Amino acid sequence: MKRYNCSVVVCARWEKPYILEWVTYYKSIGYDHIYLYCNDDQPDDIYREILPFVVGRDPFVTFVHFTTQGFQQQMYLHFLTNYRQETEWVSFFDVDEFLNIPAFRDIGDLVTHYPEADCILFYWIVFGHNGHERNPPGPVLENYRKRAVGVNEYTKYICRTDSLLDDKIFSPEGFGFWHNPAWHAYGEIRVVDVLHREVPDIHTLSAGEIQVIENTASVHHYMIKSKEYLRHRIRRGTTGAFSGQVIWDETEAGRKNAVEESMRAFNAAENTSLCDYWNNIVKNATKVTVPARMPGRNISLNKPCEQSSISTWSIGRDTRTDAGNAVNGVVNGLVKFHTGLEDNPWWQIDLMGLYRVEDILIYNIMAPTRQRCRNIRMEYSGDGETFRFGFEKKDDQPIGNLATGPYHVHTSFMARFIRLTLIGQNFFHLDQVEIYGERC
Repeated sequence: MKRYNCSVVVCARWEKPYILEWVTYYKSIGYDHIYLYCNDDQPDDIYREILPFVVGRDPFVTFVHFTTQGFQQQMYLHFLTNYRQETEWVSFFDVDEFLNIPAFRDIGDLVTHYPEADCILFYWIVFGHNGHERNPPGPVLENYRKRAVGVNEYTKYICRTDSLLDDKIFSPEGFGFWHNPAWHAYGEIRVVDVLHREVPDIHTLSAGEIQVIENTASVHHYMIKSKEYLRHRIRRGTTGAFSGQVIWDETEAGRKNAVEESMRAFNAAENTSLCDYWNNIVKNATKVTVPARMPGRNISLNKPCEQSSISTWSIGRDTRTDAGNAVNGVVNGLVKFHTGLEDNPWWQIDLMGLYRVEDILIYNIMAPTRQRCRNIRMEYSGDGETFRFGFEKKDDQPIGNLATGPYHVHTSFMARFIRLTLIGQNFFHLDQVEIYGERC
């Protein structure tokens, strides 16, 4: 059994601003490993950029510095010679190419849906410069939403590595095998596109089939990032694999006009699917927030408060200043207010206006005396005189704290005053109270 199921091979030259997003993206869709061939004169900058992915016992990236500029085929053949035995499937993508697979959980799920194939082809969807004069900062997937209409005839793929060990691929005739290996092989490679077609022909696709392709799997190619990027492509060099790319030649007026026309065509439609995907990754990435934060506005912060009594352990000099410490925004597990020993001691806040209350977070202290705060009642009022019942906690379990998580009540009522009462005879003390809502 091979070490990896699905891997990506990439050649990168002058891609430091984009490489971290690209590596993170391919990890997010389930690729097990990346073989990165750095084609920079000095590899240190891009190596440092992805350092978290190349260190440790089982790094996500194998980093290779290939010093001869532009020999893309030779880099890929170096992979097939030295690393192909490590992975079952392989893709060859550039740093400006992002495989979009909306119909599948991840890349492993995708390959299982094509049991008849050695190689699955993905059509390009080409994105334009989106009006940027210069390359904008930030993620590519957030900055580019305009694309050409339809799908492009160029393809990339994921293929069984054993199917690529073909003498023709290892010869000069193999140049370009990373677009479709069947065109560059003596032996038979069972190739299908994402529609399961064995003889892919973009010119026979209907509008409905193109839509199915976009909803299944395709390569979003962010080929032109700005007008400035055109000059970048020229400076990068046109030797080796970059030779013959006359579209990047600025020396002829006709070529300039062709480029301008292409840029208009590449911005003709809108597609936000990967932008939405990336934003969802950022939003829902596994992370723990301590202390907890609710969406919306904390309407209790630094509002005037009152409590039923003070004690030797109170921080404030009177009931008002002592009670106010519970809404100072500092959640640290320490006592913020402390009543005396009494029957049903209470704490109260004045929101200084009528609010629609949606969420209440109550933080107990972390000291052993947290056991005192178990059962509480909440009441609310519009005038501070007449109070209505809100809820009661009567499970006899200590209220949660910074370490265990606050006691959280999701509710909906309108109030200016909110009162918390400790049920029974005891001292009442808390760390913090947070109330979330909107002004009525």
